[in-house]
This record gives sequence, structure tokens and C-alpha cells, in this order.
Amino acid sequence: MRLFLKHMLFASLVFIGLSLLISFASLWALRQGSFYKPSFLEYQVEASKFDYIVLGSSIGLTTLNTEVIDSVLGTRGLNLSMDDTALSSQYMMLEHFIASGKQTNICVLAASILDYDVVNNRLSGNDYRFLPYGSRTYVQDYYKSFSGRPAQILFYSKWFPMLGIGYYNTELFYPSIVSLIDSKKRNRFNAFGNYSYPEVSKESKSIEARRELKVAFKNPYMQRIQDLCAKHKIQLVVYIPPHKQIKVQPVEMPFHIINHSATLKNTEYFYDVQHVNVLGRQAASLRFAQEVSGLMGF
Repeated sequence: MRLFLKHMLFASLVFIGLSLLISFASLWALRQGSFYKPSFLEYQVEASKFDYIVLGSSIGLTTLNTEVIDSVLGTRGLNLSMDDTALSSQYMMLEHFIASGKQTNICVLAASILDYDVVNNRLSGNDYRFLPYGSRTYVQDYYKSFSGRPAQILFYSKWFPMLGIGYYNTELFYPSIVSLIDSKKRNRFNAFGNYSYPEVSKESKSIEARRELKVAFKNPYMQRIQDLCAKHKIQLVVYIPPHKQIKVQPVEMPFHIINHSATLKNTEYFYDVQHVNVLGRQAASLRFAQEVSGLMGF
């Protein structure tokens, strides 16, 4: 019996040791690659100074094309938006951008419209993408601020990385192998951080009416983003994207708002209700460049 217990203890220690080794190696590989936006920012983005950055959910990712904007204005922009993220995630990305030693004159916030008035924030579906930097204080504080099992797993992964790698194995372990094979492989975005939805339908119908929605920017992370921008002398610009069914009426705020919610008047520009397709992205980006040019001194 004693011999059996010794063998079990030895096997357990070997298992834990191998798990730690594989987990640390996976996180290291992700930091050396560009698969997700946080590591892309640190690993592949060589420039340290930008005229503007775009933070947002899939809305910002697929609506504002920095290549089009830069071609019109002669600027340098970077799209750091990530799909399936909330306003809290955008705050986290801004912290990560600053911690990475980067600078920007303007921060364009292109979050999901309904997210601006969320009061009780929850961990977003893709917040695990910050885990390779989980030992950093601002990442730890972010995970700690949420309740629930996923947040706890991510928080304790600083000391036991096998928790996060095991729980998010498909999202973290397999991408780490991809990063080892090809460190410049990116997950649905190009070298400028941009991505577009395809033109799935040739339908062309005029949009006659949209319901009005008042946006008051009640989300606590709005104030945190404002404070972080003010601290680092970054001008905050909120971009409200085109929407197929909603016309936004934003309340007056101390930051600049570009409201394009009702600017695209035809269904041919939309991939779905709240996302534009490649045609809509082109049109929205050109309109955005025209309106933001004054803020950039053009």
C-alpha cells in the first residue's frame, strides 16, 4: 500500500510538472506570435506612435478600415478591436496599448451600441486573449474585478496556468501551436488589424425607417476610459456605427461623438442588422475620414 501511494504521488507530481511546463510554454508561444490582438500589438506592431487607434467589438473591427482612412488623410492608424468583447474589454485593450509603450493622439471607441448603457458588466467571451499577459498587474486587476468561474480561472492562472489553458484549450492551446509554427499567423484580421464581412446578398432595398434609441453612456467603463485617455493626453472620439434598424440619439457628453447610425440608407451595405459588409465598410470609412479630419488638424 505504501509503495502504491509513493507511485501515485510520483505520478501526480510528474503530471503537475508536465502540465505546468506545457501551460507556460503555450502562453510563451502566444506572446511570441500574432494570433490574437494583444500579442499582435506587442509582437508585430513595430510603430510606437499613432495618429489614432480604433477600439471596439466586432463593430469597430468590421466598420472602420484604417487603410482607407489613412489613404485619405495620410495618417497612421491601428485597429485593435476584437470580436465578442464589451466596453470593459476595450478599456483593457487601451491599458494594454499604453503598457506596451505605444502612444496615440486619438482613441476612437467603436463599441456595440447597446453596450454604452450596460451598468453591470460581465467578463466578455474573448477576454481570455489577455491571459498570456496574466502576470501583469492591470490584467490581474481586470480579471479580479469580475465574478463567476471563468473570471476566477483566469485570475488564478497567474500561479496555475494549466487552469486557463485547460479551460480554454481550444482557444489557447491550439493557437499556441499555430503561433509556434507561424508566428505571424493572425486570427481574422490583417497587418493593420482590419477585417471585413463579405457581401452575402445582392439585395438592394431602401431603408425607410429606423426606431430611435437614446444613448446616455451610463456604463461605468465609459468614465474609466475617459479618465485613462485624459491621464495620457489622448483625445477620445466615440464612433456610433451604421445600423440597419436603429437611429441613435446620444446625449451631450464631454467627448466628441460621430454618429453614423442612420447614414447608410440601403440594405446592400449590411451583412446583418448591426454589421456592415465590405461595401458598407468602405462607405463608412470614407465618411468617418471626412468627419474626423478636423480633429486631426487637416
